[in-house]
Parts: sequence; structure tokens; C-alpha cells
Amino acid sequence: MYFPMLHQDELLYSALARCRVHLGLDSQKELLRQHFSDPWVAATTDLPSHLGKLVMNVGRPLGLDAALLVRRHTLFPLYAPFMPLERRNRLEAAIIGEGQPGTLGLSGITTATVKWPPWLRYCPICLAEMHARHGEYYWRREWQVIGANACLEHLCRLLGSSVPFRRRSRYDFQAASPWNCPHRGLPAPADASDLLITRGVRQLLSSPNAPSPTFRQWSRFYYNLAVEQGATKGHHIRFDILWRRVLSSHSSNWLASNEVLVSEAPYWFVAMFRKHRKSFSFLQHLTVWTCFKQGQDAGSLLVEVAQFPDEDKVRSRAAPVTAHTDSQLFRQREKWLKALCKAGGTKRARDQGSQALYFWLYRHDRQWLMSTNAVRKVKHGNHRQIDWSRRDRQLVRRLIRIETESGENLSAPRRSQAWFLSQLPHSASVSNNLHRLPLCRAFLDKYSEILSEYQVRRLTKALINDALAGRTRKKWELKRLCGLQPSRTTELASLNIASVSRVWPGG
Repeated sequence: MYFPMLHQDELLYSALARCRVHLGLDSQKELLRQHFSDPWVAATTDLPSHLGKLVMNVGRPLGLDAALLVRRHTLFPLYAPFMPLERRNRLEAAIIGEGQPGTLGLSGITTATVKWPPWLRYCPICLAEMHARHGEYYWRREWQVIGANACLEHLCRLLGSSVPFRRRSRYDFQAASPWNCPHRGLPAPADASDLLITRGVRQLLSSPNAPSPTFRQWSRFYYNLAVEQGATKGHHIRFDILWRRVLSSHSSNWLASNEVLVSEAPYWFVAMFRKHRKSFSFLQHLTVWTCFKQGQDAGSLLVEVAQFPDEDKVRSRAAPVTAHTDSQLFRQREKWLKALCKAGGTKRARDQGSQALYFWLYRHDRQWLMSTNAVRKVKHGNHRQIDWSRRDRQLVRRLIRIETESGENLSAPRRSQAWFLSQLPHSASVSNNLHRLPLCRAFLDKYSEILSEYQVRRLTKALINDALAGRTRKKWELKRLCGLQPSRTTELASLNIASVSRVWPGG
């Protein structure tokens, strides 16, 4: 099976697009069928999938390796260091394997603040050099990264092509060419911030095996960075000082083009210097690094972060218990226990005049106080006055009406347990208290539609429509019409398709 040689820093998407041009294939699906044995593989620019199939079909003669393709010809190295190791491994498995969760969802980019450029981008001078050297153009990885708007070789700004980064068709491979990458004269000089960020992006792409630090290690690194910059007051961080330095380091044009030109520190910047509870994008990290860590390689910075202790920093200001006599401690404990019994809870006890006693114990006997309060917590919510049996009967009658009204509708969405519950008022409360609603639980166990039943219902609807129209379809057309992908088709749906094929031999 033919496949072109990959150029240095070329996107795998670009190589597949060139392959289609070399083979003269008009059909995008035919390219996917030949090289992936699956016409449903999406033409994703940055994080493709099913690379294991591609290597199996065309990689062995060329010496291709799936792991090397992931690291050298996708944008995986930009996402991998900034997510937990477990999710990094799942993302790599999703890129290589099939039947895995979506790569874009695992990367977090679909819900992230930092998205992708609207168009595939290029440097016209580089394209001219490519044409002179190779006789054709190709898309480089480095060009397709938001925030990295410069060409480091020619110190100019990148131009946008007419090919969208996310295309309307999921199977559209567009090779770089003079038609979609027109030369518009000399490009404008690059901004200094563009060059800094692009250099950092190149360093990340050149460090495919960089470690993935934990949230604790990121928290310690950024706290130490604030200390180095003299932007702390006690244990508090002066975000205003740090943000003013970012504004003075990056040009207003670059900050505005990347939607971070604000007078006060944005929420992501503040969160980055606090305890990390989620991942931040490469552009957010590079914005900080290029300001406070100029001259240090991004790969070496990741190694530095990974060397911080991976443990919670315990900070206790409590005075030792031995500073006070046992009798004094016992008296204070007895007072607090009486206050708890009288008030019925920690917050009420503090509000009813025991605030000073609480603070005294917090400073001098914190461990005992915390363990005592933990067993005295008042559970919120009072379900004792609810007649669950009556509510169960009311809800199951409503569920029966919903099932009767939707039972004959073949176009209805999958009638799963979640769907039935969503039709009820206060669905979250019903879902959380199903153990108190035996009739509802029995109804859902009997009438909730499983995946195989839903697929058969879609097939039934398509077959009825075809019968009324007097037409027949081939098996692959029927599967495509019903949205049945090979990896998701259940055994029951496959048996139904096979029985239809026996009735209509031409199908």
C-alpha cells in the first residue's frame, strides 16, 4: 500500500492529504478505506485516531511506528505534559487504538479557554522553499498552534489559508497547495511575543517524552515562582504584581489577539498560582514562562517541575498541646462538648456564643477538635416528612403515561433510564432517591431501552420507510443510514441486518 515519506515536523493529516493527491483519489472515503480499513475515521488535524490500523496497513514497509507517529507528527506533545499521567496514557491509547473515547474530549481542548486557530496556516517563504526542495507543499505542525503566530526561520507572521482547522466534513483531507495558500507578497514581521511563544512551542514539540507533573508538583512550582519574583506577602500571592509584569513583557497586540488583554489578572492566571485542581493549556503555561523564565528551555522546565515533591504540603500553626496543662485542656473540651450537645452542630454552637472557645481549641488542640466535630456533623435535608410511598405511586403513573405516549414513536430518542427520569419534575431528586421508590425502580428496570433495542428500533424505522417508498438498500447503506458504526453495532442489530439480507438478497 502506497504512502508518502513523512517530512520533518509534518502533520500526519498533511501526509494523508498528500497521499490522496498522489493516488489521484477523488473520494475521501476511499482513502480511508484503503489505509485504515474503515471509511468512518475522522480527518482530525491535530489529534487523529486509529493510527494502529494505519501502521498495520502501510507502516511496516516504510518502518513506521504508531508511537513515533503520535509524538513526531501530531500535536500530542503540546497536550501531554500538562495533563495527569493516567489521562495522558488514555489519550495516547485513543490516538493509536480504535473504539476508544474521542481524542479531542480526552485532551480537554473542546471545553478549554484556549481553542485552535480558525484556519490552517502557513509561511509563504517556507512554502516556496518546500516547492523548490520537494516539488510540493505540506502542513507543518508548528504552524497550526494557537498563539504561535510566527515563522522562526524567516521572522515573519504566518498567514491563514482557505482550509478550516475544523472542517464541516469529518472526512475532508485538504493538501497544502497554491490554490489554498496564495502568496500575497511579503508577510509582515513577527511580533516579539509571537517569536517567544513559537520558540516555546517548538521546544515542547521537540520534547515528546517530557514528563507529566502532578497537580501537587505544579502547585509547588508556581508558588516558588511567585516567591522568586518577590510577589508574596506571608503565604499570600500578589497576583496584581505578577500580572503587571506579564503586561509589560508581552505586547498589547499579542495579548489582544489571544484574548488575554485585560487590566486585572484573568481567572486562569490567578488559578495557576493557587492550588492546581485542573489542567491548564500549553499557551497559558508559555505565557507565564516566557515572562518569568526567559531563556530556559521548556523541556528542562518540565523536568524541573517533575522534581518537586509529589505530596501535600502540611502547614500547621497550632501550638503544641504540652504548652497547656491537661486539666485546662479537659475543661475546654468539656465546655465544647456541652455547647455541641446544646446547639446540635458545630456552626450553631459557634453562632450561639462559643466562637472564642472554638478558636482556642483550634489553636491548641486542633486534632481533637476536628475529630470531635466530624462525628457531630448535621446531615442536611429532612426526608422524614415525605410520604415516599405516595410519591412513588404518583411518579410511576406519570412514567406509564410517558411510556404510552412515546412507545409508538420510532423517531424518539433512546428511552434509557436517564431519558425517563429527565421527563419527570425534580429528576435529580428522583434519581438520588430511587432506593425509596420501588415502583419507579421496577418500571425503569422493565421499560428502559438498552443500546441493542435502540439500534433495532432505528433499523425498523428505516426499513418501514423503505417499504413504504418501495425501495431496498444494501447492508452498508442501511448501516450508514442508521448510524451504526462497526465498533458499536450490537449482536442483536447485526442479526436483524442479516435477516433482512436473507429476505432481500440484493441488499
